[in-house]
Amino acid sequence: MSSASIPLLHPMAPPMTLVLVAPNRDLLATLGTKLPVGTRVEWEDSRGSSLALDAYRRNGTCIVLLDFRREQAAATTELTRHLQRTLPDLSLVAVGSTAPDQLDGVVAALRAGLRDILDLDASTADIDAVLRRASGSAPVRTVAPEPVHKARLVLVLGVRAGVGSSTLAAHVGVLAQQLGHPAAAAGTDSDPSQHDNSLLLLDLGQPAGDVALYLNLDSQFHYDDALRNANRIDATLARTAMTRHPGGLALLGQPAGSDTGPIADPAVLVQRLRGVFDTVLCDLGGAPVRQIPRSLLNSADDIWLVADQAIGTLVSLDLALKQLEALGVRDGRLRLVINRHDEAGGLAPAQIAERFGVPLLATLPDCHRLRSSANHGHLLLQDAPRDPYLRALTPLLARLDPAVAGALPRGWREKLVLRLSGLPWKTK
Repeated sequence: MSSASIPLLHPMAPPMTLVLVAPNRDLLATLGTKLPVGTRVEWEDSRGSSLALDAYRRNGTCIVLLDFRREQAAATTELTRHLQRTLPDLSLVAVGSTAPDQLDGVVAALRAGLRDILDLDASTADIDAVLRRASGSAPVRTVAPEPVHKARLVLVLGVRAGVGSSTLAAHVGVLAQQLGHPAAAAGTDSDPSQHDNSLLLLDLGQPAGDVALYLNLDSQFHYDDALRNANRIDATLARTAMTRHPGGLALLGQPAGSDTGPIADPAVLVQRLRGVFDTVLCDLGGAPVRQIPRSLLNSADDIWLVADQAIGTLVSLDLALKQLEALGVRDGRLRLVINRHDEAGGLAPAQIAERFGVPLLATLPDCHRLRSSANHGHLLLQDAPRDPYLRALTPLLARLDPAVAGALPRGWREKLVLRLSGLPWKTK
């Protein structure tokens, strides 16, 4: 590796050696304006041998800075893996930007397993804190702290695959966000993602990625990324890394088509998310109860069981309730949602609720427009905001967030249509 150094303008204690490993020196000038006074940054050519880093390591604390700007992210990922294998005790810090057009680089760094990210858009004080943590001069929490704020957590569980829980979750999530935050819904905020972390839709259903398809979103930061970096989840990362619906709803899910099997225990991650967001709506699709982490069931405030009138679904509902009872979570948090209701379709929703001993929360009518809208990459509220299906979601919206209940007076549909009018959707 060939080397060069640049003196920076500001003193930082304790002393440490910063080594930028990159294919060229152009990042040095940018670092010179952001890092604390008096620190020197050495440069080593990433195309050379990593053995050159040994000299720095022998002279005390050494932190290696890796260029994870978007254009360098792929090559730097390979370099990171090489250094992790050959020099596992080396302190590695990613250098990147959380600007929207550079965010792919930060996501790549997280996927490569780097815990510390030096954000070029952050303040010098924040950057100093990152470097101190990486050098070991600041305490590092290995367990997420208990959040001061604890968001409401609602689980949406289809008693079998195909009963429409993911479609329901997508519509409830978008409607709740827009009713609770009219400025974002009306399009008067230039960038809704910069304003609040009010509602997160956590998609853990199977098949994976269905909610993202219904919302017509393409995410680069997924559930597995969040799991690996649970202790880094904060309001800033939530606003910058998680994909957003135009109305402001945040989405965290799995890549479409991925085969995840049983859901990995998200206890630490959910704890962090509940400290960042006001409400977390978790779609579990038709996941078998035995595959749902116990911590998720235990920590939920509400569990909505989604079913329809089909005899096969009712058998699955009975099984799900028995499994929930065996786990000790068949309690007052359970609510029943009957989807695709047809008056001539068999047992009435009230009869089903009475038969299985679960309070009936909502009855949603069968709606062919839902499938038509989904096939066009739309939500129903984009194509037909006055459809009876949307009106039937009122009890769910009120149950999800008590603050939203106050935004649901008589004539709420007309108010919602007005709020939706600023979004790039058609209505009729």
